[in-house]
Amino acid sequence: MSRLGSTLLSLVLVGVITLAAYADPVLVGAAVLLVQVLVATAPGIVTASGEAIPSPRFFPVVVAGVVATVVTLEPDLLSGASGTSADVVGATDTGMLAGVLPAAAAAVFVALVAQMLRSDGRAHLVTSVGYAVMLAVVAALSVGWIGAVDAIDGPEVIAVGAAGVAGGLVAWAVPIDRWISLGLSVVAGAGTGAVVAATVESSMTVFFGVLVGAAAALFAVIGQVAARSIARGHTHAAATWGFPGAMAVAFAAPIVYVGGQLLTVPSL
Repeated sequence: MSRLGSTLLSLVLVGVITLAAYADPVLVGAAVLLVQVLVATAPGIVTASGEAIPSPRFFPVVVAGVVATVVTLEPDLLSGASGTSADVVGATDTGMLAGVLPAAAAAVFVALVAQMLRSDGRAHLVTSVGYAVMLAVVAALSVGWIGAVDAIDGPEVIAVGAAGVAGGLVAWAVPIDRWISLGLSVVAGAGTGAVVAATVESSMTVFFGVLVGAAAALFAVIGQVAARSIARGHTHAAATWGFPGAMAVAFAAPIVYVGGQLLTVPSL
């Protein structure tokens, strides 16, 4: 049930993001914030011997997500910061790097402050901080869905990426050999992406749908597998399907963003 639950959650999340893309980028930001909060509910990790590693992670991940989302929606907030200029901000106003880099810096700062507040001797300090920062970076990268909105045919690009994620995860849920299932996931993602690219009114080609759909499916599956590996042994809903469902969507976000940038290539 947990595997099915995480897949269904991913489908709901990419569906909401797609609908929001046709309405307003701010609504996409709200949906992405939900993904980031779900990533922040990640369970703790353990050592090879099974010892739990204390790792304050919720606030670093949420702070990183909020910073990345706000800056991606409003990149002019960086104007005047040290090392930036109007030209730099203008060059990144439709991308996600403007938000991801400050988000990563904020995550490191908050994670270190959280470690200072620990009163257990700070065992496994490096692993604890690394885990929190890793989750924060994944959450920050989910703003790729927002960055894709401002690309050429942005909502349609998001629809193709969402279709690839949906097709790939549904195929992955089939209980067969994992390698065969992975191959089917990529094929299914390519197929669903191609169908959407061929049916929506845009400058996209079917080849673009195949390429982005297949890549989005592959990375969504990787995200779910990684999350389920981290959550192994846990039983609460956030760990068994909430966290994996959000990780799949977050992993696919950079692919969707890059896909939007690829539309500047005439053959796609």
